[in-house]
Amino acid sequence: MSGQPDSFDLWDRDNDGLVSVEDILVGIRALGVEVDDESVERMVAAADTNGDFLVSRAEFDAAMVAGKIEVTDADAAFQVFDVNQDGKISVEELEQLIRQVGQGMIDGPAAALLDAADADGDGYLSPPEFRALLDFLSR
Repeated sequence: MSGQPDSFDLWDRDNDGLVSVEDILVGIRALGVEVDDESVERMVAAADTNGDFLVSRAEFDAAMVAGKIEVTDADAAFQVFDVNQDGKISVEELEQLIRQVGQGMIDGPAAALLDAADADGDGYLSPPEFRALLDFLSR
């Protein structure tokens, strides 16, 4: 297969055709981000339909139904993408989310998405604002 890797390939760090908790942790930590293992475990469990604690390409594709992000644990996702762990998501962190997860699925610049979801107008997404954004994107 040639060309750009898709989102699944980016997470499948060891190229075994399965995304494990360890694959995700290694990828996130390679970005200099510290995340707790339980948050990632909950995200994998949400996509893992056969209970093997691994996400196959089919499970991954099913979790990205109809070109939409399906995140069942918004709190875990928030922790993953709150890179500096300040309790809010900045436009830069939102851009990283779009690059990693939303390639071709999220239209428009991160700044416009943040403005639309930033209910209190502080220039950041709080956990409830992030959850509302994910709910909106999963429609």
